[in-house]
Amino acid sequence: MMDAPTPPAAKRTKRGTIVDDSNTELVSINGCFFDDDFRERFKVAWQRKESIAGNNYQLKQDPFQLAVFQHFLQEDVNRADATKRLEAEFSTVDWKRKQMDLYEFYQTNDLCSLERDYLQAFYTVLKEQMMPLVEELTGIKLTHVSASCSMYNAGDYLLVHDDLLSDRRIAYVFYLSPWDCHREWCEKDGGALELFKADGNQLPVFPVTDKIYPQNNQLVLFRVCEKSFHQVGEVTTFDYPRLTINGWFHGPTAPAAQCAGKTSSNSVPQPPAIIVDTHYLSPRKVDIDLAGWINDVYLEDEVKQNVQKKVEMFSEVSLEQFLLLPRFSVLLETLCNVPNLEWKIKGPAHLRKYEVLNFKTLPTDASPLGELYDLFTSRTMFRLLYDYTELDLYGRKAKAPKCAIELQRWERGCYTVLGDSSTYADSTLDLTFYLNAQENVGVITYLVPEADQQQQQQQQGSSGHDQPSSSSSAAYAECYDEDPVLLTLLPKDNVLNVVYRAEGTTKFTKYVSHNTHLERANASSTGHAYTYILVCSYKE
Repeated sequence: MMDAPTPPAAKRTKRGTIVDDSNTELVSINGCFFDDDFRERFKVAWQRKESIAGNNYQLKQDPFQLAVFQHFLQEDVNRADATKRLEAEFSTVDWKRKQMDLYEFYQTNDLCSLERDYLQAFYTVLKEQMMPLVEELTGIKLTHVSASCSMYNAGDYLLVHDDLLSDRRIAYVFYLSPWDCHREWCEKDGGALELFKADGNQLPVFPVTDKIYPQNNQLVLFRVCEKSFHQVGEVTTFDYPRLTINGWFHGPTAPAAQCAGKTSSNSVPQPPAIIVDTHYLSPRKVDIDLAGWINDVYLEDEVKQNVQKKVEMFSEVSLEQFLLLPRFSVLLETLCNVPNLEWKIKGPAHLRKYEVLNFKTLPTDASPLGELYDLFTSRTMFRLLYDYTELDLYGRKAKAPKCAIELQRWERGCYTVLGDSSTYADSTLDLTFYLNAQENVGVITYLVPEADQQQQQQQQGSSGHDQPSSSSSAAYAECYDEDPVLLTLLPKDNVLNVVYRAEGTTKFTKYVSHNTHLERANASSTGHAYTYILVCSYKE
């Protein structure tokens, strides 16, 4: 247990003046954080980028500068009076459900507009006492503070982002868990603040570097910069909500190089570059006997014409029982039972998390998965898709058709987010095919592009914490009111989903909750249960 709080006798700013206690009658900061020795030691360590720890505090430098303050508010550690009163006011405020590709949780309006005694007092303390203190401790010029309340119930989460937007300088999270039997959280509860390293391209990489679990009366703050990648791990306990007051201390924009310990007078913070690593290839000169693979219904001219009409009218069609059952069964059995298949996790973490099969490592002789790759990359398949869609994927007008192919392996904790809109600049024909399909695993949502610009403008004016900035998904944060959803693909075995994605239309694959029930494909399957998704994109 950390040391008990010390009396907050005289609270001083960096200029040594006494702070008026009239705004701290209900809540006040633990006096130990105004102690001269603490302030001097912390300031020196922050500037030198050194990790230190002491009574009630810890300063970390890896993977980015972050401080943890225990017993942040002055209160009896055994009674938790102030935090219990703050928590009680949480039940009286209006909550808005935030739900999109990057997150699911509840949030309030800005704290300054909530007329609640203790919440208003906390906001006053942040503004009048904490902001000058943070400015002194970090040497970063600050101008104002924004704050809101957040609540994560079981299954809620916030995926990887960096908070790098506009004038945000220091992010903070204050934790409330004042229940006598649950003051500290642990791994089985979830809800940790999870930190990620950034690679040489300033992109976040797996695995998670560090985890900070909620603890009552704990404040975490960190410098917002081009490598401050973090997420809120999914809350897995059904017994208690994860309650926080969170936001940012704002200030003049600083050179991006400062975060990396460099000096620069001209550069400004930039979001990480999106690396478009989708590899397209030309149709392979492989002739496939489609009758040996595909349900003969879908090879009939009349059916091809009907498929083409549906694609023309609705931009999508689902072809059930697409592969012959023996073919499908062999593929699934191979995926579930053949050892030594090479799977690799695919990032970067702020865009996606799932595993992909390395087709190049498959045996050169008859391999069901190798034959599947041959089928969907063959000129024979390009011709069939031309029949289905009349896109210039085959024939005289076809100039340079190409395709990309991935076989993905999904489990709990996997996701994709909307990403950079430039990655959707071209129209494509998307094929999606599930093996061992399971409910809520691999649900794909297509979104209308028109909402982008308007919603991005709304996002720029938002002050609530937990809004992503390194993904254009922020642009859609509030747009469910206008129903931007064009299409939702639900997982179903042996169904070929054909979707014509017009230029600018975006999509994401929903995060798979840890509460999702996964089953093995059949009784003969061994090991962990996965859903497998074949994803192909074709361009004219």
